[in-house]
Amino acid sequence: MSKAFVLIICESGSDDYIVAKLRSMDGVTHAHGVFGLYDVIAQIRSASQEDLEDIIAKMRKLGKILKTMTLLTEERTEVLDEVLTKKQESLKGEDVVDAFIIVSCKSMNEYNTLHDLSKIPEVMDADVILGHDVIMCKVSTPTYNDIEDIVTKKIRRLQGINSTMTLNVIPSKENN
Repeated sequence: MSKAFVLIICESGSDDYIVAKLRSMDGVTHAHGVFGLYDVIAQIRSASQEDLEDIIAKMRKLGKILKTMTLLTEERTEVLDEVLTKKQESLKGEDVVDAFIIVSCKSMNEYNTLHDLSKIPEVMDADVILGHDVIMCKVSTPTYNDIEDIVTKKIRRLQGINSTMTLNVIPSKENN
């Protein structure tokens, strides 16, 4: 199974349109408007790398998209998958806000950092990004202020962290 995150910059005011179009596409498992350097983040999964490339090509043909950056993920271990899946299931039905945190870490330290991130209760998902010494993680908390605390008091204090970029998810009626 191949997985990627696509960070999107779109025409001003078109983020709801882009999110709606992405959510209707096969292979797009999540799409959210975000605050920050990018306007939209999408997560895609496919059976093969070739299928993943086809989905990304279709995304880029949507109108109103100005730029994209695709971050391919590495496969994670089954043990980590189980830990993160249990955390995600524990939050079902809870009223939370989410953020995607791009974590830059020291070279060759991604898997130690991934392991450390998985121990933080609010980290619901985390993936090593291919070739960038970067991890994409999803944090869920009751408030945006709590996200700030998690990033500044927990994530940034982990050994081997160079920097972080936070993309707060814009709340919407459809959570996926």
